[in-house]
Amino acid sequence: MTRLSIAYLADHPAAVPALAEWFAREWGDGRPEMSVERLVDRLARLDSRDKLPICLLGLLNGEPVATATLKFREIEYARAADFWLGSVYVREDARGRGHGRAIVAAAEAVAAAKRFTPLYLYTPRKEALYGRLGWQTVGETLADGKRATVMSKEAE
Repeated sequence: MTRLSIAYLADHPAAVPALAEWFAREWGDGRPEMSVERLVDRLARLDSRDKLPICLLGLLNGEPVATATLKFREIEYARAADFWLGSVYVREDARGRGHGRAIVAAAEAVAAAKRFTPLYLYTPRKEALYGRLGWQTVGETLADGKRATVMSKEAE
């Protein structure tokens, strides 16, 4: 099996359209703000390696198959909840191979190195996956009109 390499989206801007397609399909629900065109515009601005938001890519043979983004106050949850992991996605044909675990671990490592900790995330249906990765449930919230579990982890 080929090992996933981790890179910054800032270094691979040609990956933006693929990510926009993934996000629109996975989370768009027909909302105009989640159209491919609007997502391309938003993702093209994720050009930082140091300041939040920071978008990471998981690449196989130079092709994007996974992504995760570190964000500042993605949602209003708690006063201390500054740093968030979001937009975690693994391309459908690449799932079940540990790429989700790898991109999350890479994001955690970047967060730890930059002292973006503790990290939070919200998920409407993947709490078991994140629990296996050491994340703890800390509450619930409504996000995009859906009930979601809020989880936290100290980035180490």
